[in-house]
Amino acid sequence: MQNLFEEIKVPQEELENIVNEKLDMIRNHSRKKKRTRVLCSFTAAAACIAGLVVFSVSNPVLAAQLPLIGHLFSQVEDKQPYYRDMDETKVQTIPQTEESENLVDGIKISLSEIYCNTEAMYMTVLLESKEGFPDYLTQPESDSVDYFIANAEQTFDFAEGAMIFPLQFSGQYIDEHTFAGSTRIDFSMGYGNGDMDWSFPDAVPESFHWNMKITDIYTYYDISQAPDKTYALDGPWTFEADVAARQTEKIVKEVNDYGPGGLGITTAEKGEFEIILNYAYDESNAAYEYESVQSVVLDADGKYMLDKVGMLPIGDFNVSKIHVYYFPVTSEDDYVAIQKKLTVGEPADFIKEIAIHHTEIDFGS
Repeated sequence: MQNLFEEIKVPQEELENIVNEKLDMIRNHSRKKKRTRVLCSFTAAAACIAGLVVFSVSNPVLAAQLPLIGHLFSQVEDKQPYYRDMDETKVQTIPQTEESENLVDGIKISLSEIYCNTEAMYMTVLLESKEGFPDYLTQPESDSVDYFIANAEQTFDFAEGAMIFPLQFSGQYIDEHTFAGSTRIDFSMGYGNGDMDWSFPDAVPESFHWNMKITDIYTYYDISQAPDKTYALDGPWTFEADVAARQTEKIVKEVNDYGPGGLGITTAEKGEFEIILNYAYDESNAAYEYESVQSVVLDADGKYMLDKVGMLPIGDFNVSKIHVYYFPVTSEDDYVAIQKKLTVGEPADFIKEIAIHHTEIDFGS
C-alpha cells in the first residue's frame, strides 16, 4: 500500500488536510441528520456493543490511505459510547490478510487498528464496496443508518471453544463506496457454539492469539418502517492477530438501589474508559403516583454525563464518585425541556430541585 502512494506522489500534508476537512463535514452533518439506532436487549452492557465509527473519502487513493492517517481511534472517539483519551502508544495495527481472504463478492472488510485491555477489545473497521452501497444508505438527505451488524465467531488461544456474539460497527458513510467505524468486543458477553457453553477465564493474559470469522453483515434502512433486514451480505471474512492486552483493573460496586419508578441499579462497574451501570426493574419499588420517572447521571463535580443505555464514557469527568438522580416527567415536551437544561450551565442545582430520589456511587480516588 505504501508503494502505491510513493508512486502517485500524493502530498502528505495536502492529503491529511483533505481528510480532516472530510471528518469535520461528518461531525457537522451528524448533528443535523436523523439517526436510527439499534439497541440490544440482552443487558445494559450488551447494548453497548455499539460500535465503531468508520470514515471514507471519494478519492480511492485517499480511501486507501485513510487507516494510516490521524489515528482513527482519536479521530472517532467523540462518536463512541465508550473510549476516550486512548493511549495511542498501546494501539496495534492489525496485519492485513490477502486480498482474496477479506474480499467477498465485491465487499472488502479491513480491521485497521486494535486496542485491548482486560475488559474488552476495541477495533476500527473499514467496509469498502466495489460497486458502491445503495443510495438509500449513503445519500445525506435520506434517513440512512450508520451501523452494520456483523454475526461473528471468535476464538482466543487461552479460552476453550468459540465466542459467538453479534458486533455492531457504528460509523458513517463518506461516499457510496466506503463506510468506516469502530466496535467493542466485551469479554463478559457472548455464548458458545451449539451445546457448548462459553465463558472467559478469570484473567486475560498479557498476550494471546485471536481469530475472528464474520459470517454475514447486515443493516437496516428504516427500522420503524421495515423491521426486516434491508441490506445483507454473506461472507465469510476472516481475520487473526497476535494481541497485547493492557492489564487494567475494574472496580465493581454493589448498589442495589431503586428509584420510585421501580428502575434501579444493581451494580456499577468502573473500567479504563467507561462506567457500566447494570439497571434492573423491581415492581415492589414502583410508586404509581408518578406517570413517568427518568434518571440522569452527574459526575463528582456536578457535570452532566450522557448515559448511553447504561454506559458512561469516562473521558475527563471526575468519576471518583457519580450521582444518579431520578425525577418525574409529565410529558414528552417536559422531558425535552429538562434535557436541554442539563446541557447548559451548572445542572447540579437544577436537577436537585426536581429530583425525587438520589443514588450516590463512590468509586474512591
